[in-house]
Amino acid sequence: MKSLTALFCFCLLIYLAEFISTWPDSETSIDSYIGDAGENLIGVDIVNSEPYSASITEESVTPGTFSQTYSWDYEGYNWQLTLPLDNELYEKYKSRSRNRDYDLFASDPYDDRLIKDIAEALFSLSKAHGLENCEIPGLCISFVQSLKYTSDLESSGYDQYPRFPYETLYENGGDCEDTSILSVAILQEMGYAAVLLELPEHMALGIKSDIGQQGRSFEYEGSNYYYLETTGSDWQIGEIPEVYANQPVHVVPVYRRPMIKLDFKAQCACSKKEGVVDVNVTVRNLGSRRAENTTVYVALQAEDKLSLWDEIESSSITIEPEEVFNYTAKGLTAPSGEKFRVYVQASGENIEPENITSQWAMV
Repeated sequence: MKSLTALFCFCLLIYLAEFISTWPDSETSIDSYIGDAGENLIGVDIVNSEPYSASITEESVTPGTFSQTYSWDYEGYNWQLTLPLDNELYEKYKSRSRNRDYDLFASDPYDDRLIKDIAEALFSLSKAHGLENCEIPGLCISFVQSLKYTSDLESSGYDQYPRFPYETLYENGGDCEDTSILSVAILQEMGYAAVLLELPEHMALGIKSDIGQQGRSFEYEGSNYYYLETTGSDWQIGEIPEVYANQPVHVVPVYRRPMIKLDFKAQCACSKKEGVVDVNVTVRNLGSRRAENTTVYVALQAEDKLSLWDEIESSSITIEPEEVFNYTAKGLTAPSGEKFRVYVQASGENIEPENITSQWAMV
């Protein structure tokens, strides 16, 4: 292998997602009431709401407003990677909801071009300088390990604030879940089987390795995934910090999947005979894959929880990642003097049914 006499600079042209508009996102908590005619029955109380991007179109992005260079050492050589970044695009990533599972940050489809370009650059560089196949994951992780560690509380003001890979690169660092998310995205793009390893108060990476690999591993679906630390430097595959050696580990697979979040608001008009309820439902796909043939079912559930006063179901639709579907169920009725609650469910071809309810109310 020729010695490196100069730093290697790679500029990656990033093609990423453009977010058109924003919507509020919320934690799920139920709070409902019925008052006089025209008052609201609240299905989900909007608390601690976040900005939410309702739709995305994938367009090319010209080189950013500035470039950021990452320099690190691996196998006795100095390596360098330069990325053009964009302030406006970064702000759009920041506007996206954090109310999703960790693996969905790593499998986010709108990072595909960025991750693909980084993976190809690291792979080509490693081959050009004679690294063995078994050394390539080490090069990838050494790049991520070189990023500075910053806690969520310090950098965002929140105790838990997972980041998309673009944000971690823009900020030149993050905490353990941020670097693990970035690492698993790059390694999977390079063709390596990798998972997230979730520990109490920590996250790391698990990489599938050949028989004969030494160190700490965890079994998942018949294969062994070896622990790999993504914070700090010089950690080897299978080497686990002593502080985490005896802690329980949960294996989190990373793959494309939809993730549906529901909320709703309902308004009731009352008479001596009955209550007439209109329910406005918001369905958000916070996943990394489209939700196929999804329907929204709305009912006024009777007190025994088995019978219904009224019900309606939407036609089936497809909801893309980051897309929002709004559905209004109008004119549902419940008799005066009887208790009821609003029940909303979203179900589909490739999603687990998601449902929420209001508290009990009576006209």
